Amino acid sequence: MHRYPDGGAAALRQAIGTRFGLDPARVVCGAGSDELIALLVKAYAGPGDEVLYSQYGFVMYPISAHAAGATPVTAPEKGYRTDIDALIARAGPKTKICFVANPNNPTGSYVTGAELRRLRDGLPPHVLLIVDAAYAEYVSRNDYTNGAELVDAPGANTVMLRTFSKIFAMGGMRLGWAYAPAAIVDVLDRVRGPFRSEEHTSE
Repeated sequence: MHRYPDGGAAALRQAIGTRFGLDPARVVCGAGSDELIALLVKAYAGPGDEVLYSQYGFVMYPISAHAAGATPVTAPEKGYRTDIDALIARAGPKTKICFVANPNNPTGSYVTGAELRRLRDGLPPHVLLIVDAAYAEYVSRNDYTNGAELVDAPGANTVMLRTFSKIFAMGGMRLGWAYAPAAIVDVLDRVRGPFRSEEHTSE
C-alpha cells in the first residue's frame, strides 16, 4: 500500500486516475514525459544493452539510450509508419526496451490496437514495451489504443506514457505521467532524485 506525503501530488494522481479510469497508485508524474523516458532507460538499460525504436521515433529515445550507456537501435518504417514486423525482427537478447510513439510525431501516423498487441506478443518477455501516447487525445479512430490495457494485462511488461503539454497546452509546466505495473512504479521511485514531493513511499 502507498501513502503520499504531498497532498497536491496525491490529488494530481487521483485526478488522473479518475479522469482516465486508472489506478492512481500506479501513476507516476514527472517533469514532462522526457524525464520519465530517461528514468525508464536508466533503470532498465545500460552498457551492452539495446534500446529499440522506430526509424522516425522521438529523439529522446536515442538520447536517453546514449546517456545510460546503451545502444540505440532503429527499425525501418514503411511509408513513415511504424513497422511492427521490423521491430519484432530487430528485438533480440540484448534488447531491453522497445519504444513506440503512438501516434507518432512528426509523421502523424499510428498503429492500431491489434498491431500494438501483436508487437507485445512478438517481443521477448524480457523486453519492456513503452507506449509513448503523448498525442493520444488527437486520435479519434476506433481501432486506436493508448496501450493502457496492455499495462493491465498480466505479465505484459508494458508502460504507457502521457503528457499535459499537448492537448492541455501546458508545455511550460513540464508535466508528464506514466501508467505502469506496480513493480515498475517501485523501480521508478527508487531511481528518482530523493527530493521529489510526488514520490510514492511505502507504509
